[in-house]
Amino acid sequence: MDKESNSGSSLPSNGIVAIVLLAAGVLFVREAPLETTRLPVKEPRLEQHYAKQDIDARLWQDPFGAVARYRADLRKSGQGKLEGEDRLRTAEDLAADVSELRKRFPPGENRKVQVLAVMLPGGPYSENVESRRRGRYAVLAGLNASRLSPRDTEHLGYFTPPEIACTKVDKPTPEPIPYEWFDPASDVATPSDLTRASLQSPVLVMWLQTEAFATRPLMHMAQLAKPFVDAGASWRVLGPNGSDGLKAMVDEVDGSGLVSEPVNAEMRFYSLYATVPDEVLLEGVNERGAERKSVSKFFAKHHVALVRTIGHDGKLADALIDELRLRGLEPKTIPTRPGEEPDVFRYQDMCRLDAGAQQDAPSRIAIVAEWDTLYGRSLLREFRAKRDEPGFCVERFSYVRGLDGQLPAAADNDSTSNAAQKQNQPEKDPGRRKDGTFIEVAEGQGQFDYLRRLAVQMRMKDELLRSASGDKQGFRAIGVLGNDVHDKLLVLQALRPEFPNAIFFTTDMDARFVHPREQAWARNLIVASNFGLRLTERLQAGAPPFRDSYQVSAYLSTRLAMDDARRKLQLDETADGEREPMSQKKIRAWFETPRIFEIGRTGAYDFTGSASYGANQKGCRGMPWSECDNIHPPGSRAYPAPGVPVMFLIFVAAMLLAWVPPFLVSEGARNWLIRTMTSSDNLAARRRRWAVALLILLLVQLALPMWMAVNWEPFAAWLTEDGKPMLAIEGISLWPTEAIRIFTLLLCFYLLFRGWATLDANLEEIATDFDARAVRQEMTQTQDRVDRLQDAWRKFVQMFSMRFIPPLHKHTGNVGGMESEAVDFWGRHIVQNRLLARLVRTASCVLIAAVLSSLLVAAIGEIRFVPQRGPLSFWVHESLRVPALLMMYFLIFFVVDATVLCVRFVRGLLRLRQRQESAANWPKTTLQRFETDMRMPCDHLENWIDLQFVARRTAAVTGLIYYPFVVISLWLLSRSAVFDRWTLSAGTLIPAAVGAGVALGCAVALRLAAEDSHEHALDRVKDEILCASASRPTGSPAPAPTLEQLKLLQSRIEGLHEGAFAPFWQQPLLKAVLLPFATLGGSTLLDYMALANL
Repeated sequence: MDKESNSGSSLPSNGIVAIVLLAAGVLFVREAPLETTRLPVKEPRLEQHYAKQDIDARLWQDPFGAVARYRADLRKSGQGKLEGEDRLRTAEDLAADVSELRKRFPPGENRKVQVLAVMLPGGPYSENVESRRRGRYAVLAGLNASRLSPRDTEHLGYFTPPEIACTKVDKPTPEPIPYEWFDPASDVATPSDLTRASLQSPVLVMWLQTEAFATRPLMHMAQLAKPFVDAGASWRVLGPNGSDGLKAMVDEVDGSGLVSEPVNAEMRFYSLYATVPDEVLLEGVNERGAERKSVSKFFAKHHVALVRTIGHDGKLADALIDELRLRGLEPKTIPTRPGEEPDVFRYQDMCRLDAGAQQDAPSRIAIVAEWDTLYGRSLLREFRAKRDEPGFCVERFSYVRGLDGQLPAAADNDSTSNAAQKQNQPEKDPGRRKDGTFIEVAEGQGQFDYLRRLAVQMRMKDELLRSASGDKQGFRAIGVLGNDVHDKLLVLQALRPEFPNAIFFTTDMDARFVHPREQAWARNLIVASNFGLRLTERLQAGAPPFRDSYQVSAYLSTRLAMDDARRKLQLDETADGEREPMSQKKIRAWFETPRIFEIGRTGAYDFTGSASYGANQKGCRGMPWSECDNIHPPGSRAYPAPGVPVMFLIFVAAMLLAWVPPFLVSEGARNWLIRTMTSSDNLAARRRRWAVALLILLLVQLALPMWMAVNWEPFAAWLTEDGKPMLAIEGISLWPTEAIRIFTLLLCFYLLFRGWATLDANLEEIATDFDARAVRQEMTQTQDRVDRLQDAWRKFVQMFSMRFIPPLHKHTGNVGGMESEAVDFWGRHIVQNRLLARLVRTASCVLIAAVLSSLLVAAIGEIRFVPQRGPLSFWVHESLRVPALLMMYFLIFFVVDATVLCVRFVRGLLRLRQRQESAANWPKTTLQRFETDMRMPCDHLENWIDLQFVARRTAAVTGLIYYPFVVISLWLLSRSAVFDRWTLSAGTLIPAAVGAGVALGCAVALRLAAEDSHEHALDRVKDEILCASASRPTGSPAPAPTLEQLKLLQSRIEGLHEGAFAPFWQQPLLKAVLLPFATLGGSTLLDYMALANL
C-alpha cells in the first residue's frame, strides 16, 4: 500500500524542470551581444595625406570632435603651426575650389555645385555628441540613397569661416567648419526622367554649429554662403536645429521686415527638427491672414524659402489625446456659458479639485516637462481642454535638462579627464531606506534629489485629487516631455514605482526606449512620433532602421533636398515665382496621422495602420518618389495569421480537447454512449444512429474547425481594431489574460465534472471492494422513499445539516446486519452526498465569499485599473472577470464541500465507533470479506475496516485539493506583467487568498480527523495485544487472534500511507500550495529574464 501511495503521488520533478528550462531557453534566451575581432591599434600613425580633406574621421564619427582632436594635436606642436594651418584653410580657398569645379561642367549647362549645410548642436555634453553622430549618419545615409558617394570615406576637411559683420552683442563664428565632398556614384544608371548631366553635380556637405547662428541666423547664414554662391553654388540648409532656432529666424524676419529683397535667391531651408506648432512660432508677428498661420508662407512672403519636413507637436498631442481616450480617459471641451468670461477662467473652474463629481469634468493628467526649452514650454498647452478642442485637466511639473549631473570631461590630459569624470558622476548615498530606495544627497551636480522630491510631491498631489474629487481618481496618465531621452528615462524611473496604474506617454520615438536595461520603467510607454525608426522599404533604400525619429527626419530631408536640387535643374520657375519644387502642403499631408507606439518587451509596437495597410496605399513606383501618398511603413501586425491549414489543425485539436476528456474521465458517460448506440435490436436503427453520430462528429470535428479557420482573420481583425494586439509575451496585450480567463472557465467546468465523477467512481469502487453495493443501493432507495414524505423546506435545510432538523421518518431495524444508529448515520451521509445537495451548499458558499471579498476590496479602496485599448477590449475583460471569479469560487468551494463532508464523515464514524465499540457499523458481507482476507475474527477488524474506508475515500478527496490551487494559479497568472501592465491588486489577491485559505484549512482539518481515527485504531490494537499477551481465559466463546496476528495488524495500521494518512511531504496539499507560489515566481522570473535580455 505504501509503495503504491508513493508511486501514485509523486510528480516527475526532473521532467518538469527539464521542460521548464527548455521552454525558457526557446522563448527567452536572446542572442549574445555582438563582439568584434578587430585588434586594437597600438602602432603610431604612418599615413601621409596631401589632400585638403586630410582629417581622420569615419563616416559615423562626430565631425566637430574629429576636427577638434586634429587641431588639439597641432596646438601641442605650437600655436604658430595651428595658426598657419588655419590660414591655409579659408572659405575663399574652398570657394575657389567650387568655382574651379564648376568650370569643368560642359558649356551651356545651368548646373551648379550643391552645398548642403547641415546644422548640428555644438555643445560639449554627451547628448550633443550623440546627436551629432546620429545627424551625420542620417545625412550620409540620405546622400547614399540619393546615389552620391563620399569622395574620401575616411577623412574630413575644414575651413575657417569669414569674418562676419556683427553688433557688439553678436560674436563671429567661433569654430572652424568641417566639410566633405560627395560625387555621383559611378554604378548608377541614369533614370529616364533625369538627364545624365543632372546626376553629375557634386555635393559639398558642411557641418555647422547651431550655436553660431543663435542670433540673426539668416544674416549670418547669408554672409557665410556669399563666397560660395558667388562661385556658382546652390545653397541648401538642413536646419535650423530646433524650435528655438526656428523661432530666432521668425523674430529676425519679423524685426528686419524683409519684403522686397530675398536673403539669398539660392538658399533654401529644410526645418527637420523644429516641432513647435506654427501658431506658437508666429505669436506676436505683424502679419495677417494665411501668413499668420503658416511659417512657410510667412517666410515665403519675406523671400525666404523654407519647408518644414517634420510634423508639429499639435498633431502629436491630438494623437495622444485620442490614444488616451481609447485607454479609458475622458477628454472634454470647455463648457460654453453665456457671458464674456475668458476661457482660462472656465478651464480653471472646470478643473477645480471638487469638479470630479461634475459630469463635464475631463480626466486629470500630469505633464512633467523641461522648462528651459521652447519645446517643453509650448507642448504643455496642447493637452489642456479648450473651447473647440477636447483635452484634459493638466497639472504641470517641471525639471531642468541634465538630471544626471554629467559634465564634459576636461581635455588637457588623461589624469585631469579621469578626475573630472569621477567628479561628474551623480552623487548617491549607498545607504538605503527601509523601503529599499536610495537616499540621494541634496548637494552636488546630480539632480536626483530634485527628482525624488518631485515624485513625492506628485504622489501627494495625486492623493489630494483622489480624496477631493468626486470620481476618486487621481492622475490617470502622466506625460514625460523633453528633448533628452536620458532625462525622460530618469523621470520614468522615479515615477513608475509611485504610479503603477498610471499611463505614461511621451513624444519622439527612440531606440533607447526598447533597450532591455530600461524595460522596468519604459515598457508600456506610449510614444507619439512623426516618424518611426524607418520609412517605407523603397524610401529606406536598404539602410538599417535608425536610432531615433529625428534621424529619420534628417534622412528624409536630405533626400528631399537632393531631389529638389535635381528637379530644379530641369524646371523653370513657375509663373507665380514659386522656386521650391516640393510644396509644404504635400509634406504636411505625410504627417496628418502621427505614429503611435507602445514599448514592448522586444520592440516598439506600431498601432498606426495595420500590416496590410501597404497594400491599399498608392504605389511609389517611378520618379519622383516624393509624390508618394505615404512615406511611412505599415503598422505592426495585430494578430497571428499562420494560414487556414494551421488554424484548422489548431481548432481541430481544441475541439478534441473539448469533448474527449469528459468521456475519458466518466465511466457513466462512456456507458451511456454505448447504450445509446447499441440498445436497439434493429440493425437498421443501429446503423441510422451510427450515421447520425458520424455526421455530428464530422460537423463538430471537421466542418466547425474549418469554418472557424476560414473566418479567423476577419474575427481577429474585428477584435483588435482600435485595440490591443494579439501578442503572447510581448507585455503589451491583455488578450493572453482573457484567453487564460476563458481557459479557466472551461477548466472549472471540466474539473467540476471530473471531481464529481471521481468521487462517484471512488464510492462505487469502495462499495465493490467492500462487498457493499447491494446494501448501498438498498439504503439509497430507502432514503429516497423517506425524502418523498418530507416537505421541501425540510429537505433544503437537511442539505446543510441534519443535526437540528432530523428526518421525520428514521430508519428502523437494520439494513445488511448494521445497527439502527449506523444505518441512520449512513442515511444522513447519503442525503448530503447527493449532487444537488453539493451544488446548493457550494452556491451558498460562493455567494457568501463573493460578498465578503467585495466588501474587503471596497474597504481597501483600491482603484481598479485595466490596461485596455478601445471599448471592445474593456467590455471583453469585464464580461469575463465576474464569471471567471465566480467559477473559480465555485470550484474551490465544491472541493471544500467535498473535504468538509469527508471530515464530518470521518469524525462521525469515529464517534460512532467510540460509542458502540462492538456494534456492527458495516454490512455483514463487508465483515465477512475482511474476516476471510485477514483470517481474524471480525470483532477485531472493525477499526481496520474504518481506516481502510477512510484511506480509500480520502485518497480521492485529497486528490481534489489540486483543483483549487490550479485555478488560483491561473487566476494569478492571468494578471502577470509578462502579458501586459498588470499589477497584483487587492481585487486579485483577496479572492485568491480567501479561496486558498479556506481550501487549505479544510485539507488540514481532514488530515487531523484522519489522524484521530488512526490513533484510535492503534490504541484499540495495542489494548488487544496487551490482552492477548496475558493467559487466555478458560471457556473462551470464540477463537481469539494470535499475538502475531495482532502485531501484524498493528504494523499495517502504522504503515498505512494512503490518502490522508500519507506523510506530509507526500501529501497533495503541499504540492498544491506550492502551485500559486511557483506561478508567481515563474512569471516574475520570466519578466526578469526579459529585462536581463537572457
